[in-house]
Amino acid sequence: MKLLERVTQHSGTALILEDTKVSYSELNALIASEERNVQAGEVCALVMRNNLKSIVSYLACLKTGAPVILLNDYNQLQNIQDSLSPDRVFDGSIWKELSSSIKSQPHPDLRLLLSTSGSTGSPKMVKLSGQNLDANADSICDYLSISSSDRTITSLPLTYSFGLSLLHSYLWAGASLVVTEAAITERKFWQAMKAYNVTSFSGVPFHYETLLKLRFISMDLPHLKVLTQAGGKLNNSLLEQFAQYAEETDRRFFVMYGQTEAAPRIAYLPPENLIDKIGSIGRSIPGGHLYLIDDDGSLIEDDNVEGELVYEGQNVMMGYASSRHELESVPDYKPLKTGDLAYKDNDGFFFIQGRKKRYIKMQGRRFGLEHLEHLLHVISVTAICIGQEDCLRVFTVNENMKEKAKELLLSMSIHPMYFKIIVLDSIPHKTNGKVDYQVLNGYLK
Repeated sequence: MKLLERVTQHSGTALILEDTKVSYSELNALIASEERNVQAGEVCALVMRNNLKSIVSYLACLKTGAPVILLNDYNQLQNIQDSLSPDRVFDGSIWKELSSSIKSQPHPDLRLLLSTSGSTGSPKMVKLSGQNLDANADSICDYLSISSSDRTITSLPLTYSFGLSLLHSYLWAGASLVVTEAAITERKFWQAMKAYNVTSFSGVPFHYETLLKLRFISMDLPHLKVLTQAGGKLNNSLLEQFAQYAEETDRRFFVMYGQTEAAPRIAYLPPENLIDKIGSIGRSIPGGHLYLIDDDGSLIEDDNVEGELVYEGQNVMMGYASSRHELESVPDYKPLKTGDLAYKDNDGFFFIQGRKKRYIKMQGRRFGLEHLEHLLHVISVTAICIGQEDCLRVFTVNENMKEKAKELLLSMSIHPMYFKIIVLDSIPHKTNGKVDYQVLNGYLK
């Protein structure tokens, strides 16, 4: 992998932990020592935490050519042991050999297996090669202009593709990462931001919603230069607030779009277009190509016509795997059909309209769940919608919002027999900050 080759060529500080700085030469020595614990062609499961030991073990697997499955915790091993049959596991402190009845060799290009659902409970894993990871890291460094003088912080779990991309891209550039397990709601996190002169912050919509509550806009962070957001759509009112903050403080705010299947970055919106193209995911990352197809798979050439968003690039995955045997092969390259519906405006900027699968039919009419969530947001209702045919569930957080949501749905001529509004103490989120739809789907049963 070029990433690991570049790591050997860099100088300066690679990682910063509590009271400890790890130089690139020291990191290379740690990786070389850790390589003795894994062998090329072995499938390794790794409990990945935001700490030095996990990062070194992960990089050793990449360098050795041992495909690695990232786990949030050791208990998740049972979810993949029968299907993917890993040969050994790193439990957070030591490596352990596992008894496996399946000894098939994975494809030599395979380096990383990530769950499509954001948790290793999913039986379907995305297969990523060294080329996939290298290409995406290079592209991210290009459009974000990451240099060796830049520094980010692990504001996201490294088991999450967005969080992992920070590690890859900053190591690619010879820059440095502040490694912490502190959440953004902890004082310890912001002390690290200030003490170590962090220049870039990254988060998902949930993070940016939290930042406003933490009065982030009034914080004194003189070294902060860049903000990036991915992992879902940030509502336009919040975008406007952070765009104004970035403009007033001479900072750059990037809205980005991606999927695990693309390792993960696909598109970005340049800061200079944030206001005039608000709500857009922008254009393809360097080295990639975005376009739209209709229901028949034909290319949509006209502007402002909705279709499925398709991406091509060297970062597109090697395919999926639900079993150890599926790690052996690589299917013929296919463009990535994202499953997102979008249109392209006259200037070539793409706008996501919703997921193909996030549409339901009620009373013979087609409803976009994301559009419903947007309409609810406009009337100041915090809500998440799920559903299936003639069955809509709206989750909100207090009785007043419940009544406002009911009024909206009735005004849209949706009969009460087809919807139910449920008040929760809070909307459930995964560790990566995304809405936990698996929990909410339980209310459909």
